[in-house]
Amino acid sequence: MNEEVIYYPKEAIQKAINSFKTPFFLYEEKKLRENCQIFRDSFKKHFPEFWPLYAIKANNNPEVLKIVASEGFGGDCSSESEAWICKKLGIKGMYTGNYTTKEEFEFIKNKGMILNLDDISMLETMEEIGVPETLSFRINPGIGKGFNKDNVFAGPDAKYGVPLEKAPEAYKRAKELGVKHFGIHMMTGTNVPTDEINYFANIVEKLFNVVASIKNTTGVEIEFMNIGGGFGVPYRPEEKSLDMEFIAKSIREVFDRKCKELKLKEPKLMAEPGRWIAANAGWLIGKVHVIKDSYKKFAGIDASSNDMPRPSIYGAYHHISVLNSDDREKEIISIVGRICENSDQLARDRELPKLKKGDIVIVHNCGGHAHTMGHNYNGRPRHAEYLIEKNGNIKKIRNEEGIEDLYKTCIY
Repeated sequence: MNEEVIYYPKEAIQKAINSFKTPFFLYEEKKLRENCQIFRDSFKKHFPEFWPLYAIKANNNPEVLKIVASEGFGGDCSSESEAWICKKLGIKGMYTGNYTTKEEFEFIKNKGMILNLDDISMLETMEEIGVPETLSFRINPGIGKGFNKDNVFAGPDAKYGVPLEKAPEAYKRAKELGVKHFGIHMMTGTNVPTDEINYFANIVEKLFNVVASIKNTTGVEIEFMNIGGGFGVPYRPEEKSLDMEFIAKSIREVFDRKCKELKLKEPKLMAEPGRWIAANAGWLIGKVHVIKDSYKKFAGIDASSNDMPRPSIYGAYHHISVLNSDDREKEIISIVGRICENSDQLARDRELPKLKKGDIVIVHNCGGHAHTMGHNYNGRPRHAEYLIEKNGNIKKIRNEEGIEDLYKTCIY
C-alpha cells in the first residue's frame, strides 16, 4: 500500500469541514515544499546548475505558485494568462505555446520568458515582432509515453513539436535571423507510468542525437536542454512512486556518455514537473447528500466533474477515502456528482465503507490538473480553494464562484 496515495491530513480536514461549506479543495504547503525539494535536490546533486520549471497548468493558484517559486522553481507557461501571473509574481521561465497567434507572442514577449517555438513556421512571426537573442524549439522525437493515447505528446499522431528530421533546418533558419543563444525542448507525454523508470534516460539519449545533428549541420551549440515533464504519480494504492534519485542519476549518465561520444558541450539541464509537484498535495472534499439504490448503488456528493473532470474525460482513477469510517463494513458503490452527464462519476463500483448522508468524501490527488481543468457546464459554479499553511492555519486562497459570476461577461 503506497502511503503517497492514501495519505490525507485528517485533522486539518476535520477542522476545515467544521469551518467551511463543502465542497472545496484543500492543499498542504508542507507537502508541496517537500515535493519541490525532493525533485530539485535529486537533480541538483548531479546537475549543480539545474533549473526546474513548474508547469503552471497543473495548479495556477497564486499562493501555490509563490510557494513553488520560493523553492527555486521558474515557470513553464503555455498561455497568456499563465505568463501574466508569472510576470505579476516575478517568476521567470519558459513559454511553450502551440499554434500560437502573433498577438499572443506579442503579449508574451516582455514577460521574462524564454520563447520555445513549436514549429519552424513560427519564425515568420518572430520576424514580424522582433527576433529574440535567445530561442528554443520544441522537438518531436518520434516517440512518447502517457497513461492513455491522448496523453502521448510525441510521435506521428501528436500535434506538438518540430519533427526531429526538420530540427537542423529550424536552427539553421533561426541562426540566419540573428538568434545567438539556443535551447532545445521536448515534452513527450504526461503522467508517464511510474513503472517506466528508464524512459526518461532513454528519451534524453534520443534528444542528444538530435542535438548532435543540429551541431554537425548548422554549427549551432545548444546551451540549455529542457527535457519537459511527464513525471508520473501513483493514483492507485498498489502503484509505486517514481524514484527521482534514480531518474536524475540515469540522466546524468546519459549526459556524460553522449557529450563525450558526440563531442558536445554540456547544456544546462531544465525540466518542467507539474503533476509530480502538486497532485498529491491536494484533495477535493465533498459531502454525501443522496444514497440511491438503483440497479446498483450510488452516493451523490456536492462536488462534481465540473470541479475535477479527470474521471469524466479520461476515465481516470482517483483514490477515495471516507472521513471517520474505519470501523464500518464495506460495500460496492459509485461516487457521483450533480452534472447531467453519466460520465459525472468520480469513482465507479468502488469498495468503500458503507456510506450514509452527511459523510465526508475525500478525493485524493487533486492538487494538480483538477481545479485548473474545471468548468461551468450545467451552470455549475466552481468551488473554493484553501491552503494548510506550515503552521497549521488554514486560509482561503480562492473564493467559490457564485451564479452571478457565471454571467458577468454576458450582455443582456
